[in-house]
Amino acid sequence: MSDINLKLVIAMARTYNDMFSEIEKNVEGFGLNISEFGVLEMLYHKGDQSVQKVAEKILVTSGTITYVINKLEKKELVIRRKCEKDKRVFYVSLTEKGRIFISDIFPKHKDFLDNLFIQLDEDTKRELVDNLIHLRKALK
Repeated sequence: MSDINLKLVIAMARTYNDMFSEIEKNVEGFGLNISEFGVLEMLYHKGDQSVQKVAEKILVTSGTITYVINKLEKKELVIRRKCEKDKRVFYVSLTEKGRIFISDIFPKHKDFLDNLFIQLDEDTKRELVDNLIHLRKALK
């Protein structure tokens, strides 16, 4: 591995850790962990989803997603129901309480992200997104 490759890996790892540390602190202020927030945010933007699809999109295992959904059900933010056509499949939906909750906190989270990246101009942000997409494709 050349020095630049090593520096790239270290810089990306440190940036990821610093960024998600800040995001986790913000989300915890809403009484959620990052996985719980991810489930609510996905359901808020995408509507009802299968439990498997939620696990895939928020990058957690099937065991972890069950635990997260159980916690959200206890908070009365989501409900889980069996698929009518395939009883092995479960769907998760926001409750009315969950919809009100996420619609209140999501704009605050978006404002937090706007402030987190305030020192970067729009062109730099677009270039970073493009470069990260390019890197991800190169890694596959």
